[in-house]
Amino acid sequence: MKKWIMYFAGIMMAFCLAACTPTQVTETIPQAGGGNPDGITPEMVRESNAAIERLPDQDAPVYEMAFIYFINSGKDGLARETVDLEALTEEALVNCLIEKGVLEEGTQAAAFDIEGGEKAGPGAEAAGDGERIGTLDLTQFPQADGTTEQLLLNAVANTFIENYELDKLKILVNGDLYTSANITMGEEDYLEYTNNYEK
Repeated sequence: MKKWIMYFAGIMMAFCLAACTPTQVTETIPQAGGGNPDGITPEMVRESNAAIERLPDQDAPVYEMAFIYFINSGKDGLARETVDLEALTEEALVNCLIEKGVLEEGTQAAAFDIEGGEKAGPGAEAAGDGERIGTLDLTQFPQADGTTEQLLLNAVANTFIENYELDKLKILVNGDLYTSANITMGEEDYLEYTNNYEK
């Protein structure tokens, strides 16, 4: 009887040890034309990894597109360029105009105000009544002859009117209405967007 109990205990121990022994898993690489139940190919894995790498960086800065006008190379009209700005502000636009030679180094926007109708959002109409009028007060404005002076004024006007969706713009220099040897702007004088700016 003891032999049978010992024999039975030995068999049970062997089963327990077999159940506790880790099973070795081997990975097989699908062969061309072989069975791949999931249908995943090395090319699909590479494309998936490439797509993950192309995902946009959530911490990357978001830029706003702006349009900058400046005197063209022939000095007979304006050219227009698209730039990306971290924020669309009057200071950023003035800095772009300085880089393009429209305004002099050190020029600042002392103030910029908008009156009248509010800018419309997507799928909405503009709120408020009347024209949307901007007033830009610069710390200085370049002295130039008649044609060049008008081109400089048009470059500033087109830049601010297009980017801020204005109807017209008034330019001040150090709080006073724009005045030069050739042009004197009155209280009711405004600059409007020049459509044929290339000539």
